[in-house]
Amino acid sequence: MPERRVLLIVLDGLGYSRDRLSELKEESWRHLPDSLSSLLMTQADSVLKRGPDSPYRSPQDLAMDALLPVAAENLSENSVFDDATSRLNALEALTAASAGTEVLENVAGVVRDQAKRMRYVPVAANAGHLAEIRNANLTIPTSASGRWAGFEDVDPPVQGNSDTGHQQITNLRLAPQLPMEITQSIDNGSFFRNPELAGIVSRAVADRRPINFTYLLSGVGGSDGRVHSAWNHLEAFLRLVFEVHEADPRLVQMQAILDGRDSPDTSSMDRTGDIGGYIDRLEELLGRYEAERSLAWVIGRNQAMDRDYREPNVSADYASLVSGECETVRGFSGLKRALSKFHKDGGGDGDLPAIGVLHHDLDPKRIGPGDAFVDLNFRADRQRAKVAALAGARNFLTRESQSRGRGWDFDWLNSNLNLDICGIADYHPELGTRYGVKAAFPNRPHRDNLLALFPSFAPNEQYLLVGESVKELHMGYFLRGRREAPPSSNSEIRNIIPSFGEQEGVVNDSDVYKVPLMRSTEITNSLVEAMSARRYSLICANLANTDMLGHLLPRHFEAAVSGYEAVDVALARIVSVARDFGYHVVITSDHGNVEDDTSSHSNNDVLTTVISPRARLIAARREVYQAKLFDVSWTIGRILGVEDELKRHMAATGDADVGGPDVGRPIVEPI
Repeated sequence: MPERRVLLIVLDGLGYSRDRLSELKEESWRHLPDSLSSLLMTQADSVLKRGPDSPYRSPQDLAMDALLPVAAENLSENSVFDDATSRLNALEALTAASAGTEVLENVAGVVRDQAKRMRYVPVAANAGHLAEIRNANLTIPTSASGRWAGFEDVDPPVQGNSDTGHQQITNLRLAPQLPMEITQSIDNGSFFRNPELAGIVSRAVADRRPINFTYLLSGVGGSDGRVHSAWNHLEAFLRLVFEVHEADPRLVQMQAILDGRDSPDTSSMDRTGDIGGYIDRLEELLGRYEAERSLAWVIGRNQAMDRDYREPNVSADYASLVSGECETVRGFSGLKRALSKFHKDGGGDGDLPAIGVLHHDLDPKRIGPGDAFVDLNFRADRQRAKVAALAGARNFLTRESQSRGRGWDFDWLNSNLNLDICGIADYHPELGTRYGVKAAFPNRPHRDNLLALFPSFAPNEQYLLVGESVKELHMGYFLRGRREAPPSSNSEIRNIIPSFGEQEGVVNDSDVYKVPLMRSTEITNSLVEAMSARRYSLICANLANTDMLGHLLPRHFEAAVSGYEAVDVALARIVSVARDFGYHVVITSDHGNVEDDTSSHSNNDVLTTVISPRARLIAARREVYQAKLFDVSWTIGRILGVEDELKRHMAATGDADVGGPDVGRPIVEPI
């Protein structure tokens, strides 16, 4: 392999909204002093006269595009390649014409003020380093949602997320996602014959044992979650339980988890168009089977789906299910009153403490020894601690918590429940092999994953993964293409820095606003040290501030701005050191989030920037000036000089057509 090095940086949750940016341009132009707009127009007119073939129709069109800090964010989706490059060249020329003056600096102040008014975090933040990096290097819009993230092709598209985003980034082809496989099984009927799902339900019905199940209330359509759960999966499961196996509703007990992170903050009760109103939807759905009494527990996701192994959250969730330790309400009507009050008092869905829903009983329902338990949430990272606790997997929980610097006392754990447990997905192989947890739809590793292939094209080298523990699976399991372990025992080095915890007041993900810098400083230091040693030909890193703080919008706008600024400072140092030590840098994002003033992910595009330590790289010609996330792996391969090896692998697996609709291709011209 040639002596080349690549640093891949994934900025979690950093997309951009064309609609909001268009509004920002209009408002900023309207608020520009006449002296500034006139000077900018004069300079734009001069640029267009020097380039008469420019796609810009007027100096004002060019001048208005120059208002945005990042030039590539002006491009329309799927812009024709030549048109896009001409526009970018004109914007670069206008910037050069304004160099040495205070024009752009004064314009930037006006634009930032308007962005603050509009609550558009990426421009409201003082993040000039990243904008300069983007503009000075090859930067291309990148599709990161819907079909291009491996989901069903629906309208509106399914929003991107960290799980599939990281999978796509290091895959050589589109990595299909489990929700699509599950939906296809529902459509063709095999879902209702699935041996694990049908088996656990039929055993419980035959033995008159309770069927307990959990589901995150979101995912009705493409724009309201579908990150961890999909509503059609819930509908199919209830059909399996009540129609196919004719279960007694009195023996079916549901834990409804409230979202408020991948769907709006109070969407359990509030409904806007097709999004939200999940409690009403659930009542109607259960009512089809006269099974309203099946709703037994309601809880927010921050306790019920903790992925950083914080014992207070996992134990509170467990205690509500197993010991009935929770507040109670009477029926759906009592639940709705309680939620309305909780929201009125400032609480969001994700933070709701456990509630037991009483129907014809006096005490909360409990999961008992030998019961059946089904988890209908398909994404692995946020189900592991929950399912491990119910399976009595003390050794697993000890190892995972200690790896994050947490010590558990386990005084709440009953190791003798002996539950019959089935997940709709495979959350961790050890939970199956050692603790008997079944998986209805196993997560098969992606065979065309760059890290899995690394030992074949760099047999004597190692790659490095760097991130913090709240995103531990992203810099591991997801990036490896759904593999728990690296491809070989000596190919990977990993530095996972414990995220802030209880000592800093971070009890759950809703508390991250207290430490918006997160571990960006420590991650930066780790990368600087690694690059200085020149030991690794490939380093992959994750900065998660814009995702974690984006989920706390609109409540914590200022913290989100601070988190973005922390990323900007980190990147300025990282890119500078990378250049000094001969590293190419690829900056991309897994999905959009922080650019919309909501708590949920978006289906917006992200940007991918490729930086050379020497000359500026040239964009590889393509039909449209638009990349896919799975182009990143090919870009890394081209820079490292192993593109031919990757092509031979694809040919051996029956896909020699590199650049086909579902196969990636390099973003840059050959180096």
